[in-house]
Amino acid sequence: MSQEFEVPAAIEAIIAEFDSRSGVAEELALQGALTKARSELKEPTEKQNLGAWLEIMSFSLMAARHAPSPWGTYFSPMMSGSRNDGTPFYSPDIAEAPSSVIEHWIARIKSTKHPVLRARYADLLWDLASKIGKIKRDPEHARAAIDSYLDSATTVYREHSYERFSAVLRALDLSLQIQDAARAAKAKNALLQLHRTAIAEMRGQWAAAFDRLMTEKNAGVTDAERDQLVADLETIVARRSDKTKPDTFNPHDVQAAADRLIKHYGRVKRPNDVKRLHESVARAFEHFSSLGDAMLASAVLQTSVNSFKAAGMRDESQRVRRLMQEKTKQARSEMRTISSEYEITKDDMDAFLAGVVKDDVGQTFARIASEFLPRRAALEKQVKNTAEQAPLMAHLTSNIMSDDHVVAQVGSVEEDPFGHVVRQASQTFSLSAIWLHQALSKTMEVYKPVPEHFAGWANRAGLWTDTSLLLEGVKAWFEGDFTKCIHVIIPQIEKALRTIVGQLGRPTTKAHPTISGVSVVLNMGDILYNEEIKKALGEDITLYLSALYADPRGHNLRNQLAHGLLDADDMAESIANLLIHTLLVLGLWKELAVFRAKDKQ
Repeated sequence: MSQEFEVPAAIEAIIAEFDSRSGVAEELALQGALTKARSELKEPTEKQNLGAWLEIMSFSLMAARHAPSPWGTYFSPMMSGSRNDGTPFYSPDIAEAPSSVIEHWIARIKSTKHPVLRARYADLLWDLASKIGKIKRDPEHARAAIDSYLDSATTVYREHSYERFSAVLRALDLSLQIQDAARAAKAKNALLQLHRTAIAEMRGQWAAAFDRLMTEKNAGVTDAERDQLVADLETIVARRSDKTKPDTFNPHDVQAAADRLIKHYGRVKRPNDVKRLHESVARAFEHFSSLGDAMLASAVLQTSVNSFKAAGMRDESQRVRRLMQEKTKQARSEMRTISSEYEITKDDMDAFLAGVVKDDVGQTFARIASEFLPRRAALEKQVKNTAEQAPLMAHLTSNIMSDDHVVAQVGSVEEDPFGHVVRQASQTFSLSAIWLHQALSKTMEVYKPVPEHFAGWANRAGLWTDTSLLLEGVKAWFEGDFTKCIHVIIPQIEKALRTIVGQLGRPTTKAHPTISGVSVVLNMGDILYNEEIKKALGEDITLYLSALYADPRGHNLRNQLAHGLLDADDMAESIANLLIHTLLVLGLWKELAVFRAKDKQ
């Protein structure tokens, strides 16, 4: 028994009970039982508390499958994050384990009999001994882990197919690490046996053996075995794409198998098979689209469009694109409005306006410009909070739909954090519309400015050499002609951004994409996605302009107008007010960029 820690009797009893089982013994179930027992200990000593924690740690560590371990090991913490001071924390953290736990794990290998427990203790020794105990790894521990993993990879000891595959894959990896050809061959054969069962049942980890063995050079995989793996995935494609058998039809399995086969056939130069598989995916998803409502069809048909195109079947791709447009229109008609009400009291509005409408019109313009300019850091925090409150929604991809097509996608929060920030900013524009309207109305009431006040403010930084059109757009806003206002001012805002580019010493043109020797002017997207320009504007103004004018996940006003996608109903006062706000921002952009940067620091 180590002098540094003592395993309490209640903890020992649980380990002994799991070890004595003749059937399934799951690591996480053992971890849960140990955690519960530790919480029920009556006034444990420090040594007992540490001993209980070490046993829990042994079964809390997870395989680092989806992200690298912070310790450069196979095992990784169950949870990780950052403290308030920015330093990382891990739970459990192997840094808290004394080196004497190595001797304890060695003793466990000698005393335990259940292959699941033996595999875990042996693998902990092989993987972590050099990290915790600063000692050289012993290949005997790897061999013990391999043998125990393979022994445990049956329905007797591991109930779920996923766990059996994981055990065998780990055994194969360990065999290759220590260059043990005999054990590698045994692990390979075990993996192929699991694979055959999965293929026969058409469920579970049917792709795991293909993914691991097709390009593996050191596991003794024969050409015949590789050919069989290919044939097995062809079986998945054939069975899962059979439209006459609804019980087994599954377009996602078709795509998953086809994607793997396409890469294989691409490597071995078999283009006809590549084309055939792309077509199989396309037809599977087209059939899938017919099985649900228009909203489902509008989402899944994009895969069919893309796959027909990849197969070189342009006419079919265009045909399905037209079908997708029809389904998208139907989907919009099937949608129901979801609304919520919130009350703004007169006292709240009066207090807000008192803080915005200041001592003179210039200060008021500046306050309105700053007040309604979103703060990226705040929006990122909102996205993070929303993800924590609704974790399932945070993992989903959502489509943004127009009349007859999907205009943009916002991926999961993890994959597409900026997309969520853009959408959050766009929602902010809508939610703040009443406040912006009242601020502009109060400004008009108190100071009675004329169009020249707004145009002159917007041109404080000399962004226009001729403000005639700008003035026409502002006059249209004054007169309530929002259609004219929107058509005139949006191009003037884009022109102003090109002036900023020129003032920063950057070219305002680019080479024509198809005609040699010809140039075209930069558009708003070119400007807002240029790193140097983004840095000069600052992250808040860049996000604001992107979400309002150039990003399809936001309002996208510039592109909507340029492509004739804004209808008469879209030419509303709320949109025109946002353009006037942008003019106020442009008149103060340098000061706002500097102020926001300092505020962030």
